[in-house]
Amino acid sequence: MTDAPAPHDAGMALDALGQALARADELDEALMSSVAADQYRPYDDSARIGASVSATCVALEHCRALRVLVAQGLPTAALSLLRLQHEALTCAVWRLYAATDLAVAKLAAPLSKETEAAANKLPMLADMLKQLAAKPAAAQPLLGLQAFKDNNAAALNSFVHGGIHALHRHAQGFPEPLVIGALRNCNGLMLMAGMMLAVLAGSPPMVRRVSRLQVEFAAELPPPLLPHARADGVVGQAQEH
Repeated sequence: MTDAPAPHDAGMALDALGQALARADELDEALMSSVAADQYRPYDDSARIGASVSATCVALEHCRALRVLVAQGLPTAALSLLRLQHEALTCAVWRLYAATDLAVAKLAAPLSKETEAAANKLPMLADMLKQLAAKPAAAQPLLGLQAFKDNNAAALNSFVHGGIHALHRHAQGFPEPLVIGALRNCNGLMLMAGMMLAVLAGSPPMVRRVSRLQVEFAAELPPPLLPHARADGVVGQAQEH
């Protein structure tokens, strides 16, 4: 697992956006410390756990790339990454709680044209969310994933596909509160990814450490905060396949 990146240039003018970026870096660092990223070990070496861990790490990579793009003054590309971050995290949750063994096997197969074609037939985002709704153990992460989709999908699709949001913002500029709000959404997904890593490690103490960050970084997260994760929501109780 990759540790948190080095903080953005400490010499930058710490206006509101600079402060938001700095606090996002601090949250990333705190999350990686909470899940012991330098020595992280998942609950087991099963294909299901491995597929979920990998998707969670992809979501974290999108989160870090988003902050780099914001810092470089590239907000259109940055906001587009929010959709990728959300989709990767949804995949991680679905693979743990709802994917069939056959679906996991398709994802774990060596990459080829045939296995790519098979994986492309797996459920899309909307179907993943529907399947998660039928899994009581996934109720908590589903709450955040569904809320994000309901509130942001239309605008993010527009940014990704060069639609009206992208065109108007490119012409008129991005208000600072909009970019800061995007960073908060990114932070919220990042915190969920950290919780997923804790759950995938099967470690209640790790879950509790990540949960405490919801309070410490409340001002950097989207309102309202997601309910605190229960420390008994570890991977050993998520296997219902």
